[in-house]
Amino acid sequence: MAWLKQLAFAEKKYLLLFALYSLLLAGAIIGQAYSIVKIVDSVFIQQSSFNAITPYAALLALAICIRLATQAFLQLSANRYAGIVKTKVRQQLIAHWSTPSTKPAGEKIAILQHTVQELHGYYAHYIPQFIKTMTIPASIVITLFFVHPTSAIIMLITAPFIPLTYILVGIQTKAKSEQQLTKMNRFSSTFLEMLYGLQTLKLFGKAHEQEQKLNEHNRQFTAATLAVLKIAFASTLFIELITTLGIGLVALEIGFRMIVFQTLAFAQAFFVLTLAPEYYQSLKELGAAFHTGRGSLAAAEILQDTLKTPKREPIWGKEHFAQAPFLLLKDASIQYEQQKIGPITLSIPAKQTIALVGPSGHGKTTILHMLAGLIKPDEGQLFIDEKEQSTIEEKEWRQEMMLVSQKPYLFAATLRENLQMGANYSDQQLLEALQQVQLTAWFKQLANGLETKIGEGGLGLSGGEQQRVALARVWLKKPSILLLDEPTAALDVQTAHAVHQLIQQFHHRSTVVIVAHRYESIAHADAIYEVINGQLKRGEKHVANGFK
Repeated sequence: MAWLKQLAFAEKKYLLLFALYSLLLAGAIIGQAYSIVKIVDSVFIQQSSFNAITPYAALLALAICIRLATQAFLQLSANRYAGIVKTKVRQQLIAHWSTPSTKPAGEKIAILQHTVQELHGYYAHYIPQFIKTMTIPASIVITLFFVHPTSAIIMLITAPFIPLTYILVGIQTKAKSEQQLTKMNRFSSTFLEMLYGLQTLKLFGKAHEQEQKLNEHNRQFTAATLAVLKIAFASTLFIELITTLGIGLVALEIGFRMIVFQTLAFAQAFFVLTLAPEYYQSLKELGAAFHTGRGSLAAAEILQDTLKTPKREPIWGKEHFAQAPFLLLKDASIQYEQQKIGPITLSIPAKQTIALVGPSGHGKTTILHMLAGLIKPDEGQLFIDEKEQSTIEEKEWRQEMMLVSQKPYLFAATLRENLQMGANYSDQQLLEALQQVQLTAWFKQLANGLETKIGEGGLGLSGGEQQRVALARVWLKKPSILLLDEPTAALDVQTAHAVHQLIQQFHHRSTVVIVAHRYESIAHADAIYEVINGQLKRGEKHVANGFK
């Protein structure tokens, strides 16, 4: 809740605007009630002429126009306010995810879209309604104290029961909302990951198995949603009952005063009964907004937990280093929620090829990311030519280092632009790069050649084709530090053999680190290390025989 309030008060101009609109709305409601009472009293009780009620009719029309316009502008401002806050949160998430993390891409997208969207109710409904409820009922009660104090006291006594009920319901709703959001994120993440790998799943006959898994996530999400709705419907019924009883008590007291004791005039009684529903309606709207706000709390906790995870963004300096430098990862460790990687000390001599092997999920990719300077170890340090990484000039490091990940990213651009990556290579160089990674036959099938459009994230290309385009970039750039994360995992045997020959061109010319499962990938390595449960130990070439 504190984090939500901090974001709310960051846009103070909107809070002041809500207060101003609420005051105008309160004035319009009271003015509307006053006009209606005066018109009815003049026509039916005083039996005045039409000319006598003309000013009150004009006041009524003005009050209605102000009320409608104020409500419209208030909602418009509230939506803009919520949009600004959600944009800021998304920017924080994107900045936080600028460094590699273990969270799946599908879950990140679900958090960025759906979870952040859950904050909308808090800022677009709860905050504006809270300010309205602090203004409108207070204005009505103050006004009624001058007209009929007893009714004002009854309203003050019965009013707390409505928000109190919503608070009690909200406590129950929060836990259910957290479960609903968690299950929704899992459902969205699973669906997106399946969508990306649909072709592979069908190829290996696993589509039906994943369909059952998706159906189970869908069932859990549906059950969680229905549990939240059940509480919401029950609380709405209870609130309607309290509201009806509150208005009934006011009407009963007024009836006794008018009929039995005859101490209250018609105009006063009618004015109170006109404002009483407005008073309780505002409290009901706060209760409904509070329920929505409690749902946003579950999203806020997920977002806070995400933003609290260590960002591990490296710091850079201005020092230079030699090409194909000596790398040293000294006593480096990273603590994840359920796993610790390290402490690791890994020395990589200049122009040597080092291989990392081991089971999936044991920390090989994390070690590679630390060597790439993408994430900063929680403890320990990366040294480049015996200089701390934090003293090295970042631009120079990026120019000399290249990382090919398991899922290389392709942009929504032409094939030429995806190969050049901002550099300027000739057509002959580009075609030679495609030949080096066995993409010549594929290239000849393209109607537009190098100007062929590629979809965002490599849409339209298979996983193997995306990987080979990324390796073609390597051949073009010829980096002095080359880091490869399972470069042949998505390739067939023949293409993988050609890629191995390409990688060998960098042997003793660049500092190379390879994460691999295939023995061919590490056959020419100068040293092999095993990564088991986040720990590193020196191995021999025969240890890779168990890897495919």
